[in-house]
Amino acid sequence: MVSGCRIGNADGPAETGLNALSLCQYSHREDSDDNYLYCPTSEDLKTDGIGNFRKHWKNGEPIIVKQVFDRSSMSSWDPMAIWRGIRETSDEKMKEENRMVKAIDCLDGSEINIELGQFMKGYSEGHIHENGWPQILKLKDWPSPSASEEFLLYQRPEFISKVPLLQYIHSKWGLLNVAAKLPHYSLQNDVGPKIYISYGISDELGRGDSVTNLHFNMRDMVYLLVHTSEAKLKDWQRTKIEMIQKAHKESEAKESRGDPQICSEGSSPDSSLNTKNNELDLESNQNDSIMDQGFNIYSNAEGNVAKCELPFRQNGDVSEKTHPGVLWDVFRRQDIPKVTEYLKMHWKELGKSDDIVNEFVTWPLYDGAVFLDRHHKRMLKEEFGVEPWSFEQNLGEAIFVPAGCPFQARNVQSTVQLGLDFLSPESLGEAVRLAGEVRCLPNEHEAKLQVLEVGKISLYAASSAIKEVQKLVLDPKLGAEIGYGDPNLTAMVSENYEKMVKRRQITCA
Repeated sequence: MVSGCRIGNADGPAETGLNALSLCQYSHREDSDDNYLYCPTSEDLKTDGIGNFRKHWKNGEPIIVKQVFDRSSMSSWDPMAIWRGIRETSDEKMKEENRMVKAIDCLDGSEINIELGQFMKGYSEGHIHENGWPQILKLKDWPSPSASEEFLLYQRPEFISKVPLLQYIHSKWGLLNVAAKLPHYSLQNDVGPKIYISYGISDELGRGDSVTNLHFNMRDMVYLLVHTSEAKLKDWQRTKIEMIQKAHKESEAKESRGDPQICSEGSSPDSSLNTKNNELDLESNQNDSIMDQGFNIYSNAEGNVAKCELPFRQNGDVSEKTHPGVLWDVFRRQDIPKVTEYLKMHWKELGKSDDIVNEFVTWPLYDGAVFLDRHHKRMLKEEFGVEPWSFEQNLGEAIFVPAGCPFQARNVQSTVQLGLDFLSPESLGEAVRLAGEVRCLPNEHEAKLQVLEVGKISLYAASSAIKEVQKLVLDPKLGAEIGYGDPNLTAMVSENYEKMVKRRQITCA
């Protein structure tokens, strides 16, 4: 076993040949045959086709595609390079030197206004509050989906061709992207690529970490890590953080005993956390890691010491050593009831106040309001036997997350992610189920704004498939030109459409 990846005979699913080398163990559930995830390289997919991908994808398993691009192209995805490129391709408003943008402060989820140039500086140098606590920010709605698409089209035209599985993920020409069958004039929510830029540090603070809270999407998603910047805390800052964490734990202990003289949920034991921030050079250092016989040693999402195999060049030489950029936890669809029950039981420990308990307990995974740290993941396994797939994402890797799989992520470096949403035939049935649930949410719930018109998508997809089949029947010579390499696609769409029709009358519990 190397970095969780099987290199010989071991317990797990029966696999042979090259596919066995592409399976990595990222969970240790008992009596389960899905602890291993499919982790091919981009070249594997080009050489072997999508057969193995579909085999695992149809089971609702996330997939990690490695070596989508090498480190030599990382500089072109530096946030400053993206900003320059967008200024060259966008309107005058986007070209403002001191453009104000919105960012999310991960400490309390508040929305702040910040100059884009200041945010870009903090990406590599860091921001802190006056008391030394790191201020972790995530850009909101910048760049916009349309600006991101223009940037990719005009500034990085060669990049899209390198992204794996375009037949699944391309928003316009993906043959296996059911949502791509909608006509161009149809209104769609946030189609096209998105660029996500956020801060991150390796230390898990427990409060204010750069995280994507636990939630699921109605669509399939792929996240490609294109840039990272490591910022390291100084010793004096670690000392201050430890002091604040100790004070916060004492405050929580008093609260559990019913002491009324403590701060309310969401507040800090040090009020200066809510004051203005200062910039701080966090002493960026990419080479000061502990090395042991060719492996990086780091603490993974579970808090255990793990080995991360270093990337290799095709000629066998070891490439530049890197740290992971993001730590992921992805839960199985069938575990949603148990995860929901755990959240209901532990809502107060997770920091939810009395005034939102009813909404939170009813729709916890739609709110995206909590992040399960090591302690809660351990408790979840002890109490319900539920364990996620936990893995790191390195530079140049793409993470495919199926629709309906709850997931969360924590940045351990400042990162730039390229995100694309799509809807595969394998996930259409799950999207129908989720659409029914969303209709039962309160009218003012934010998730209703993102609901997919699955019925319309299915109809257009079925119509498109029928037209292509008709072309093949009428003129078999067109088959090669159309490039329809999957004879089961029409049957799959039809099967999922029938499920949708049966479920169209949904009674809300």
